[in-house]
Amino acid sequence: MQHSETDNNIKELPYTHCLNCGTELMGGYCHNCGQEVEDKTPTITGFVMEYLNNAFIWDPQFFKTFWRLISRPGHLTNEFLAGKFISQEHPLKLNMFLLFVFVTLFLFFTSTEKMTAPVDDVIGDELVLPGVQLGVLADDKEYVLKMEESARDTISLHAPLFLAENHPTIISNIKTIEDTQGEGLDRWIASVPRILIEDEIIVKGDTEYYHFNTETDIGNTEIGIVSSIWSEMVRITSQYFPMLLLLTAPFLSMSLGLVQRRSRLPRINHFIFSLHYTAFLESLMITIFVLHLLFAPSLRVLEWIMIIGSCTYLTIAFRKVYNIKSWIMALVKSLLTSVTYYIILLAIFVGIFISACFITIANHI
Repeated sequence: MQHSETDNNIKELPYTHCLNCGTELMGGYCHNCGQEVEDKTPTITGFVMEYLNNAFIWDPQFFKTFWRLISRPGHLTNEFLAGKFISQEHPLKLNMFLLFVFVTLFLFFTSTEKMTAPVDDVIGDELVLPGVQLGVLADDKEYVLKMEESARDTISLHAPLFLAENHPTIISNIKTIEDTQGEGLDRWIASVPRILIEDEIIVKGDTEYYHFNTETDIGNTEIGIVSSIWSEMVRITSQYFPMLLLLTAPFLSMSLGLVQRRSRLPRINHFIFSLHYTAFLESLMITIFVLHLLFAPSLRVLEWIMIIGSCTYLTIAFRKVYNIKSWIMALVKSLLTSVTYYIILLAIFVGIFISACFITIANHI
């Protein structure tokens, strides 16, 4: 009877012997090498779907796992550590898929120009450039001596008022005409060394007011170096961004191990927990990034969503996974974990900054 059923199953298959190893087939999978029995020429859709399913996650199990990840902090970790593997997607596979989605969105909708724009706006801002210029002059001992020996002129200025507060030895006898409270250029009268006018550091505009010459070379070198360093940091981060995100899981695992060192749990426990928490962070970043693209809300609001969401989730998950009865203790340990984790990440970005400095200096030599 069994032999008859086997014969019927073989007849329903497109071929009788495995195309990979040549073994006679007894079902939908080769019992020798494990290859699935499929048509020799699959459709394009089937080919792509098979890749997505094998390389990442593309089946109903993912959505069930993802919902439990979001709605029940710490539940997936406890189930996995209890040996329930088949009821959820593998933590690393889940993490990799969410990382793939976030990196794809990030690289597709974020260009190098967009990432450097905030710094470009700041270093080119008419509120910042005069401060940089005066800062350079104040550090030049020879020019400071020239300013001290120079005669002074009382002029009307259209420039940031904070310059007078930061450099009282250069700019004195201030009389405010208009104070914009840091939102724009101010109008005021002051006594300044005449050499600043002679060297065209301060020039007279179309009106009766003087302003700082933004075309002067003073400070431009420093501004250019700052811009180059930031651009290099953006380039390094963009190039290695997926790897940096992938490294967050082991670094978080290290943080958990430090905070929970008295529990003497196996390292794999911390690592599985870090994978699930990192997957949640990636899903939160995806949500925030999409909200920013669609509705362009304030970055400060998004930062608070990220901070409050991640801390709340970590506290609940921490209490459940490590069986901590006190909510206060769970909150304290989650905060300690976050601080340790961010210190490690800060060390990474300090390394990126140092690398960017070396590369920038080498390019300018």
